[in-house]
Amino acid sequence: MHSRHFLLALQAGLGIACSSGAGATNSSGATGFGSFTTFVTTSQSDADPNGESSSGGTHTGTDSGTTADGAAPTTSGGGETTTGNLSGAFETSGASTGSGTPTTTNDGPLTSGPDTTTDPPGGSTTTTTGEAPGGGNQPPPDNATDENLLVALIGDQGTGSDTKAVYQLILDEKADFVIILGDFDYGDDPDGWASEMDGVLGDSFPVFAAIGNHDTDAWPGYQDKLKARLAKIAGASCDGDLGVKSSCTYRGLHFVLSGLGVKGSDGDHEKHLAEVLAADDHLWSLCTFHKNQRDLQAGDKPDDLTWKALQTCQNDGSIIAMAHEHSYARTLTLTDIGNSAAAHGATGMAELLEVGPGRTFSVVSGLGGKSIRDYESGLHDGEDWWGTIYTGNYYLKNGVEVGDFEADHGALFLRFYVGGDPNAAHGYFKNIKGDVIDEFDIVHK
Repeated sequence: MHSRHFLLALQAGLGIACSSGAGATNSSGATGFGSFTTFVTTSQSDADPNGESSSGGTHTGTDSGTTADGAAPTTSGGGETTTGNLSGAFETSGASTGSGTPTTTNDGPLTSGPDTTTDPPGGSTTTTTGEAPGGGNQPPPDNATDENLLVALIGDQGTGSDTKAVYQLILDEKADFVIILGDFDYGDDPDGWASEMDGVLGDSFPVFAAIGNHDTDAWPGYQDKLKARLAKIAGASCDGDLGVKSSCTYRGLHFVLSGLGVKGSDGDHEKHLAEVLAADDHLWSLCTFHKNQRDLQAGDKPDDLTWKALQTCQNDGSIIAMAHEHSYARTLTLTDIGNSAAAHGATGMAELLEVGPGRTFSVVSGLGGKSIRDYESGLHDGEDWWGTIYTGNYYLKNGVEVGDFEADHGALFLRFYVGGDPNAAHGYFKNIKGDVIDEFDIVHK
């Protein structure tokens, strides 16, 4: 029995909860968390030379609202919401708040119909649309994601065979969309970047992206490519400066694409995050950035974000996803982000994370194809807030060091609304060789 499932079974036998708040396991194989139940998968797989520059502080740039090419959108009030549709034209929803917060739509197709069986890494999850675990026909909440929604997150792409293999992995996993966490082709070539992506994903696969430091010189061209793709995504809604300071919703998932640390002032980004997260009521939300903080990555990157911004994400219960360091690193549940003396409030099990008001976790997914960097032991040895680290020279999987491995590029996948439970999610990182490098469950409380 894997240690993860032994711990869950032990909790059930003793009738006590662990520090993460996990509860007992019932006879159906589900694990209770507070007032709801989520199914836990039944088995688990075991298994820079690029001269980047980093800087903190204030970053200059414009933060004007954007629209996409195609039919001209109309604007109502202070905030503009740009919505993709099947015809490729934009629609601007009529509602708007005085503070410029987004009004979103979510009329895309469902991921699955009734009685659909999916097979995520580490086991299978069978769901029945609209039926709560344990029986009964309870409709999902209005703010839930589509059932079994699968999102890929990658960053630091480059070009060539590894980059294309990551795209192919996203297709093979049947992801519903991808969020690129900045640093595209490293060549200031929007046409070439889009052409390579289209060659694997096609020109209408749903793609969203945040600006990276290697994208700034040719950003208008990259942004135009992203607008054109957005125009083809039925039900997608993005408010603000796309990829820089924008709030998006697609298929019930809310995510902020932030250029904090890359373009625009820190204060403006902090204000934007606070406003859009406060205005949004979706069950699941992501804060996405290209840059990161030194404590929240496994290499030598400095603090390029701000703890205030990340504390806003934690207070909202939004998952924090970053790139910039060319490796993979995921924390435990964090309850006091920014307080390194208290291990950022790390708590719970490596394989079981909680999010909700005051609780989050962070992850760096920077193995999109460019290069693979090493773990910096002098900076990170002794840090006890890590779940999994995967670098060129060090691999820690759910708290256990793996001695024999060969690092490769890959993608993080997050599946929401699993096991018939809108409050349950499952995450895994898979490399282009097919190895499942990290796997964990998430509960929203």
